[in-house]
Amino acid sequence: MREFLKDIFTNVDVNMIVTRIIFVAVFTCVFFLFFYYAKKRNLQLYTYIVIVAMAVLFALSFLIEPSELGFYVYFALTILTVLGLMLFISDINRHIFRLSLKRKSFRENLADHYGSEDLRKSVSEIVKSCLRLSKTDTGALIVLADHMSDEILDSGIKINSEITAELIETLFFPKTPLHDGAVIITANKVLSAGCYLPLTQAQNLPREFGTRHRAAIGVAAAFPDCTAIVVSEETGIISAMHDGKIKRYLDSRQLQDILECAMGLADESAEERLWGEKEQ
Repeated sequence: MREFLKDIFTNVDVNMIVTRIIFVAVFTCVFFLFFYYAKKRNLQLYTYIVIVAMAVLFALSFLIEPSELGFYVYFALTILTVLGLMLFISDINRHIFRLSLKRKSFRENLADHYGSEDLRKSVSEIVKSCLRLSKTDTGALIVLADHMSDEILDSGIKINSEITAELIETLFFPKTPLHDGAVIITANKVLSAGCYLPLTQAQNLPREFGTRHRAAIGVAAAFPDCTAIVVSEETGIISAMHDGKIKRYLDSRQLQDILECAMGLADESAEERLWGEKEQ
C-alpha cells in the first residue's frame, strides 16, 4: 500500500500521469453522484454504502499486491459509478435538460405563434373544466408539456383538437374508455387522451395520493418542462406537479397562474415566485 501511494505521487511516467487523471475523474464523479444527488433526494443511506465500500477497499488494499491494487480500485469505482448512474439517471436528465435552450426558445415563440389571447382562452377553458370536475369528484389528469415522447402519445388516442372545457370533461367522464388515462396538451391543442404515464417509485408521498398523483409526479420528473394537473376522484382536490414540486388545494386563481406559466404566458420571475427558484 505504501509503495502504491508513493508511486502515485512521485512517479512522473506518462502512463502514471494518465492513470492519476482517470483516478481523480472517476473518483470525483462517484462522490458527486452519490453525495449530491442522494442528499437532494434524501437518500443518505446510499452515501453511507459508498463510504463503507471505499473503507473496505482501503482495508483490503493492505492484502493486495501493489501491482494489482490499481486495477481493483478502478474496477470498484467504475461499478460505483454505474450504480450511481442507474439510481440517479432521472436527476441527471433534469440537469441536462435545464442546460438546453430548447425549452426557452419554444416558450418565447409560443405566444407569438398562437397568440396570447388564444392561449389565455385555453387556460380559462382548462380552469373551468377542472373546477367542474372537482365539484363532482371526477378524477382527471391533464399534462401540459412543451413536447412529449411519442411513446406516451401513442399509448393513448390521438385527438388533435382545440381546447374546450366540454371536451376535457367528456374525456374524463367515468363512462368513457379514456377516463383513466392522461390528457396531453401541447401549445393550444389537446394532442392525445387515455395516455399511460410513468409512475413514480417515491415512498414518502401522502397516503391519499393514488395512481393519478403518482403518474403526475412520475411524468413531471421525467419531463421537467411539463406541468401535470390532477383532480382527485376521492376528494375533488386539485393539485399540480412541476419539476419535482407539488402544490395542492388549488383554487381557481392559483390554478390559472400555474397554467399561465405552463403555457408560457408568464415571465421567469413569475414562475420562480410560483414554484421557487430553479436549481442550477
